[in-house]
Amino acid sequence: MDHRPPAPGGLALVEAFLRTRNEATSPETLATWLRAHGFRCGLLTADAFSAAAGVREAIRDLADANTGLPPSRFAAEALDALLLEHRVTPALTGDPASPGVRWRSAGTTDALAAALATILGGVVTAIADGTWPRFKTCAADDCRYAFYDHTRNRSARWCDVAGCGVNTRMRAYRTRRTPPP
Repeated sequence: MDHRPPAPGGLALVEAFLRTRNEATSPETLATWLRAHGFRCGLLTADAFSAAAGVREAIRDLADANTGLPPSRFAAEALDALLLEHRVTPALTGDPASPGVRWRSAGTTDALAAALATILGGVVTAIADGTWPRFKTCAADDCRYAFYDHTRNRSARWCDVAGCGVNTRMRAYRTRRTPPP
């Protein structure tokens, strides 16, 4: 799964954040992950961890549609509400002749809010620049690993063809070969 090149631009952080599902399972481990990715983060509360996990799953639900999986009916609305809740706003950076955009959580100095604003801003940027449809979740029912589809024809369905892809196709084959009772 980790053999794929990372997603481009701000989606690299989004991809890394979605992959924390099995490793950032507590406020302490999420704080460690945030610090490893350049965010000044102290101790997190259980409520803060729960909010971050909610953002993670809302983004994952939105990415499901890119794989052909049925997304949560309200995935886009949930993401929109999160953008408002975290007061995500763009800020121009760099040279005035060629400014860049960074995302921030307006009106707060909370490190988690800043991290979530950056992550949510990466999703907004990807939607705006057209790279979002390449951001997918694995089509295997028991996986849902996030990945960026680097294939020319945007046809990748599994995080790892030799793993999830083979297993999914083998299950389908066995189902077809099993005689009905």
